[in-house]
Amino acid sequence: MPATFKWNEHIIKKQIRSEVEIPEKVTGKAREAYRMIETGQIKQVNAAKVKSKPLRWTLRFAGGLAMVLAASFIICAANPVFAKNLPVIGDIFAQLQDKVSFFGNFTDRATVLEEPEADTVDSPNGVYTKTDDGLTITFSEVYANEQTIYLTMQVKSEEPFPDSMMRELNDRQDPGFSLDFIKKYSFIEYGSGDSGEISDSRMYAYMTPEGTLEDDSTYNCILRLDLKEDAKDYTEYEKQHKILEQQVLNEIGITMDDINDETEQGRIYLKEFVDKVGARQGNLESYIKQCDVPKEFTLSLNLNKLIGMKAEPQYWDSGYTPEELENMSEEEWRNVMAQMPAEYQQHPNKFENFWYEGTWDFDIPITIDSSQTVTLDINETNDDGIGLKSVVKTPYELDVNVMYEEGSNSNVFMVALDADGNKLPYIDTASSTDNFAIQDRDISTVDIYILDYGQYMDELKGEERYNNNENKPVEEKWSTLLDANAKYHKTIHF
Repeated sequence: MPATFKWNEHIIKKQIRSEVEIPEKVTGKAREAYRMIETGQIKQVNAAKVKSKPLRWTLRFAGGLAMVLAASFIICAANPVFAKNLPVIGDIFAQLQDKVSFFGNFTDRATVLEEPEADTVDSPNGVYTKTDDGLTITFSEVYANEQTIYLTMQVKSEEPFPDSMMRELNDRQDPGFSLDFIKKYSFIEYGSGDSGEISDSRMYAYMTPEGTLEDDSTYNCILRLDLKEDAKDYTEYEKQHKILEQQVLNEIGITMDDINDETEQGRIYLKEFVDKVGARQGNLESYIKQCDVPKEFTLSLNLNKLIGMKAEPQYWDSGYTPEELENMSEEEWRNVMAQMPAEYQQHPNKFENFWYEGTWDFDIPITIDSSQTVTLDINETNDDGIGLKSVVKTPYELDVNVMYEEGSNSNVFMVALDADGNKLPYIDTASSTDNFAIQDRDISTVDIYILDYGQYMDELKGEERYNNNENKPVEEKWSTLLDANAKYHKTIHF
C-alpha cells in the first residue's frame, strides 16, 4: 500500500525515533522554525546555517533544523471530548491549572484583566478582547515571575471549529491549536534590519498553548512565555559564533559551499562541522547578556494566525510503501521527496490544516511577583569545565542555568531527579529542556546530572528507569547509573 506522509517522515523514522527523547514541547518550537523558514528569517538549507541561539539542551543538537521540524509532525490522534466544566472568562486558570504540565495554584496569585470602563461600549473590540476573521480572542488572567509569564486566553469562533486532530495530555483532550505571533517587551530595545524594520528574532513566536475545548466553538488555554529567555541579548554571542564557525571550517579545510553541497560528501562535511561546532559552543554562553527585568512593564502581543490540524489530514502519496521508504538510502529518499508538490510543503496548508488569519493586537500590563522565587547561586565548574551557574525555583517550575569553561564539551543532556530519585518532567511547551515541572513532587532535594548526549540517548534513558526509584534496591536505582556516567552531578537542597 502506498505511503502518504509528511516531507520529513523519513527523517523522523531514521533519526529522531532512535536518537531523541521527544517531549511534547518540541512541537511548538519546531513549527516556529517552520514559520521562520517561510517568512525568510532563516533559510532551509542545512543545519549549519540555523544557529542564532545556543543549542543548549534542545533537540537542535540532535541534527539541526530538519530534525526539529520533523518532530513537529509527531502528533497523536484521538477523538475529541469537551470539558465538563464551562468556565466564564476569568476562571480559565481554575479549569486548567491542575491539568497543564506547569501544574500549580494560579487562581490565588493571578490578576484578572478587566476592561477599563471607558472601553465598555457596544463594540467587539476592547483592550483585552479583539475580533477578526470571525474569531474573538480574549486574554483574561495573568501571573508572572522573573522567569515566566502565564496568560489565560479564550478563543471563540462564530462558527464551530472544524474537526481537529486531538492530543491526550494530562487528563484532557487538547486540539493542539498553534499561534503565530509577534511579542515585544516595553523594556527591551529591539534590533532593526537594513530596511529599518524590526528584525530581532526574539520577537517572533510560534507556540502551541496548553488548553482544551469548552464547546465546539470555544477554546480555553494558557500561554507560557519564557521571560528569562526573551530578555536575553544574543548580539555578541552571534558574532562569536560566526568566528567559531569559520575556525571550524578552516580546521576541516572546507568552505560553507562544501557544506551546502547536496551530495554524500557534502553531508559528511555537514555532520563533521555540526559536531565540532556543537562540542565547543557551550563556552560562548558567557557572551549572552541578560537584560534587567523591571517590576512592571507592558507585553505587546500581535497575533497573526490560529492554526489547527485537521482530524483527517491528507498527506502527499509518494507511491511507495512505508517499508520501501524505510529501506531507501538518503539519496534515493531525497529524489522521491523532490517530486513532492510545493503546496504540500507549506505550513499551514489546505491538506493538513485549517486556520484563521487576522490582526489581534494586545498590550498587557505585567507585574512581577518575586515573593515565591528562590534562587540558588552555584557558580562552579568541575575539572571538565562543566557546571552550574544557578538553579531557580518558582511556584511551578525549576529552571537550571549551566556554565561552561572555554574548551569544554557542550554535547550534553540534562536530567533532574526529585527527592525520591524519580525523573522531573520537562515543561511541555518550553523551548528547552532545562525547565522542569515540579508539580506535586518532593523537591526538598534535587539531583542534577549533565550527561554525554549520545550516551544518554543510546544507553541511559528508558521509561522503566524514570519512576518508582524509592522502592528499588540501590544497585537498580536510576541514580546509581547516572552517578557512574555523569559528566557533572550536583545535589541541591531547598
